[in-house]
Amino acid sequence: MYLKSVLQMASLMLHFRNGRTLVQRMRAAEPCDEVVLWDGTRISHPPGRGGLLEVVVELWLEHVYTAGFYRPADGDVIIDAGANVGLFAIKMARQNRRCRVIALEPFSENFEYLEANVARACPETVTCCEVALGAGFGKGQMQAAGSRSLDHVLRVDPAAADGTPVIPLEGLFDLTQADFTRKQEINFLKVDIEGSEHDVFAAASPDLLARFKRIAMEYHDQIVPGTLDLLRRVLGPTHEITIRPSKMEGCGILLARRRDLNQ
Repeated sequence: MYLKSVLQMASLMLHFRNGRTLVQRMRAAEPCDEVVLWDGTRISHPPGRGGLLEVVVELWLEHVYTAGFYRPADGDVIIDAGANVGLFAIKMARQNRRCRVIALEPFSENFEYLEANVARACPETVTCCEVALGAGFGKGQMQAAGSRSLDHVLRVDPAAADGTPVIPLEGLFDLTQADFTRKQEINFLKVDIEGSEHDVFAAASPDLLARFKRIAMEYHDQIVPGTLDLLRRVLGPTHEITIRPSKMEGCGILLARRRDLNQ
């Protein structure tokens, strides 16, 4: 564990201009408000809230959703569901400026930072949408479940006249078509939506799921028991599945590659 921490701190120093500050905050277990890339691009975060350093380590250093699984190619359409302040979307855009990224973030505070970060880093590649994924079209409310920017859960209210727009998986294709592409498949779907993945995928048909070439998501059995079993069941007919449990019980990364794709 000590060696892993040392390597993480060394990687922060290597990848970010303010790496020394990030290491100090990590060692002190204090929140961090921004990371600065070596080209000067700033990725900002709600001040005083935790979560940014954890996401930096997972996405930028450990590549938990993509390592050995996916790299963006020219023309790819990528959906980042649960984009937070944009670290994953920006990383994908910087890897290939000729892909298209649709970043979904339903929590208003995070969305403001997402838009600002994308505007500084890659406005020509990433489109931001203040919507949530759910079982169907409707409205919902985001509720805090902790002090970090990551800790928000969706509560859907079918009778609500206002609130955060909620769309099902099929609604993603409307977003990609509105974003100047007529592709009928999505190359990569990244999902981190704090337990809502259960209802989202329970409502999806095999024909719909087959339109997603690769899916990478954080599953949350500790929030909605039975989520992992459901995901295996609904994705199994169309995708090859790899599970990478995390150190937190009931949580981990699920990778799903459509069965007709090469490694």
